[in-house]
Amino acid sequence: MKAELTGIANEVYARYRELPRDFDGHVMVGRGASGQGTSKIDKFAEDAILEYLDDQKIKLNVLSEEAGFIDRGGDRTLVVDPIDGTLNSLRGIPFFSVSLAIGKEKLSDIDFGLVKNLSSGDTYFARRGGGAELNGHRIGVSKIDREEGVYIIYDNMDSAPETDAVVAKAKRVRSFGAASLEMCLVAQGAAQALYMNCANFNRMIRVVDIAASCLILREAGGEVVDVEGNKLDMRFDLMDRKNFLAYGDPQVKELILRE
Repeated sequence: MKAELTGIANEVYARYRELPRDFDGHVMVGRGASGQGTSKIDKFAEDAILEYLDDQKIKLNVLSEEAGFIDRGGDRTLVVDPIDGTLNSLRGIPFFSVSLAIGKEKLSDIDFGLVKNLSSGDTYFARRGGGAELNGHRIGVSKIDREEGVYIIYDNMDSAPETDAVVAKAKRVRSFGAASLEMCLVAQGAAQALYMNCANFNRMIRVVDIAASCLILREAGGEVVDVEGNKLDMRFDLMDRKNFLAYGDPQVKELILRE
């Protein structure tokens, strides 16, 4: 399925690059299946994916942030975030992606995942049991580094109080606004952890946001757990939301969740 996922991502990438500079992507055109507002840019990317699936006769069901679940007669489901990092894309911040994963019912049975940065074109891919790659080159997580390591932490008005303690343990903290790509930074060893502990249930992560990047990180040698330390699993359901920690070195988990 690598060729199919690559084709879908490349279609979105090509169409995005052809958009006129005055494309009003910020305009709200409806409300998605998850209950959040749907911007014109999100709808644009989702339509490109659905049209490609029809044109290429790819028989996969679809779970998407905007359209919800679409039964297309397949035995597996394409889990889609058409634009992860919508605000970044609208404000010209070059850190947003299309995220694509293929599985049956939940995170733990996903077999293929692909995340493509729609600004740079960088593409992360993983197949279950086949490792993870960036632009065709194998990637892996990094070892813990208490002096130079970077943590990516969701930290704003919706953050749970425990977040302050995690920030205090980090030498350097960043936040980029696109969970799929942030998790891929952990997978390639550029960051050592991605932590989200949100007090607002409606702002917690959904399966469409991390379905692909979760497999990519695990295949790169890392892991994703909930904030209690249990291996993260999520149903293919837009109403299922979780907090989580993604890491490369198990010592990072001990530092953040145990100490």
